[in-house]
Amino acid sequence: MVKVNGLEDQVTLGFTSRAPRWAIAYKYPPEVVRTRLLGIEVSVGRTGRVTPYAVMEPVQVAGTTVSMATLHNPFEVERKGVLIGDMIFLRKAGEIIPEVLGPVIEERNGTEVAFLMPEFCPECGSTIAPASEGDKDIRCPNAQGCPAQLRERLFHIGSRGALDIEGLGEKAAQALMVSGVLANEADLFNLTPENLLASEFFVNAHKESEVASINKAGEVLLSQLQKAKVAPLWRFLVALSIRHVGPTAAKKLARTFGSLDSIEKASIGELSCINGVGERIAESIIEFFQTPWRREVIASWRASGVVFSDPNSEVSGQLGPLIGKTIVITGSIPGYTRDGAQDAIAALGATIAGSVSKKTHLVVIGDKAGSKAEKAESLGVPTTGVDGFHALLRGDFARALVQ
Repeated sequence: MVKVNGLEDQVTLGFTSRAPRWAIAYKYPPEVVRTRLLGIEVSVGRTGRVTPYAVMEPVQVAGTTVSMATLHNPFEVERKGVLIGDMIFLRKAGEIIPEVLGPVIEERNGTEVAFLMPEFCPECGSTIAPASEGDKDIRCPNAQGCPAQLRERLFHIGSRGALDIEGLGEKAAQALMVSGVLANEADLFNLTPENLLASEFFVNAHKESEVASINKAGEVLLSQLQKAKVAPLWRFLVALSIRHVGPTAAKKLARTFGSLDSIEKASIGELSCINGVGERIAESIIEFFQTPWRREVIASWRASGVVFSDPNSEVSGQLGPLIGKTIVITGSIPGYTRDGAQDAIAALGATIAGSVSKKTHLVVIGDKAGSKAEKAESLGVPTTGVDGFHALLRGDFARALVQ
């Protein structure tokens, strides 16, 4: 790291849209190793995307053993020029994600074979093809019935970026589906202890003379599902797996329309005029609500008590006490996860930003805060601590400024 230490100099140099001009990080070149490409298989994601991935002889790279790496799509396989059986070059992109760089041409012996993308979904047997002309991604069209897509959607619903449901991880999602407890996500919020007894994953080990009961994993899942029913609207928009709708677009949609009903009734023009949404996302939203089985999922969730609304939207007429305030949280807040702390403040109407700028109204500094605290000081942005965070939870922005 090369950094200008003088605060006045930092202010003078300023920032680009993504990084300070007064600091730069230099990284060492990534470690590149060789290994054998044993095969190329495909996986199916929650939106039906069929992705080829490399299966390799396990090899140590950047501190861990790697045996698989994504190849993204068949065009990327062709571009890299790799054949099954090749000796290949491998590295970790950003020292995290395994990446196949290409073949070691001089190691070829003539036994290598080219990869052929399958014609049918490996999970449900549907014919796979690009969703539209010119699309490089190959997709399984069986969104409702493909076991892989259902499994991945269930796992996504419980992920931290969606409803953040503890107990609904990958193994739990697989268990719910394989046991037949869930045929699709529609009945997720209707689960009962009796339902979970049909899956060994959620049942306590017991003797034949004992009455079967759900284990801790089952109790946690049911408890977290009840809490998730009142999660912010944007989290449900992400959890529904509407193509192209991530947290950023979901938050803007929730803030603008206030309820799922309003979003469903909106036209492409009304949706696409929102900054950060655009026509592509708008078309995806319209298509989502025109699909009967997806409307059935929403109806089932609503019947089970899910609240699809945002009390701090622009149309609710009941704006929160922190509306109009842009707040950054850095470091950890005791008793809260990072997302939990941000959601608690956002629920009161504040805009949560990921970086500090002159437009930031307040920076909350928790334990083990990073460079955002220094940046706030250099820009003259007000800061507060954990006590100030709790003042914000009471809607008292003025008191948070002096804590």
